Amino acid sequence: MTPICTDVAVHQAQTTKHAQSQKGNALVEFALILPVFLLLLFGMVTFSIALYNKTVLTMATREGARAGVKYVANRTNTIINNSARAAALQLCQNNLISFGPEMTLTISTSVQSNILTVTITSDYTGLFIFSDIILISAHTSMRLE
Repeated sequence: MTPICTDVAVHQAQTTKHAQSQKGNALVEFALILPVFLLLLFGMVTFSIALYNKTVLTMATREGARAGVKYVANRTNTIINNSARAAALQLCQNNLISFGPEMTLTISTSVQSNILTVTITSDYTGLFIFSDIILISAHTSMRLE
């Protein structure tokens, strides 16, 4: 038999008691942290998609304004407005993301004193807890040449 130093024997006994009293501790900590973690995760996803949709709306208003101010012989305000709306609507339909039943888009164009203004307003519905409807809008003005 080999002699065991008293410090090692005491240390081993304390570790065994400590390990037995900590059984299930990781599961309890995980159960407490999981809801907070999921809330942060879904919040980040919801906010990121809302920011992405805002960027898409900004790009759509710019594209609509570019299409409207493009020179066409014998153009009228109706032709300008229709081409701006069509270009903006196409970009929005292809790129917007929504978790709601259906996204409502409002595209308005106006021509006043050789300035074309394109405004788009959309509603955004987030995920689960963040399911409130958020209105997102963008507008762009360009001079007709």
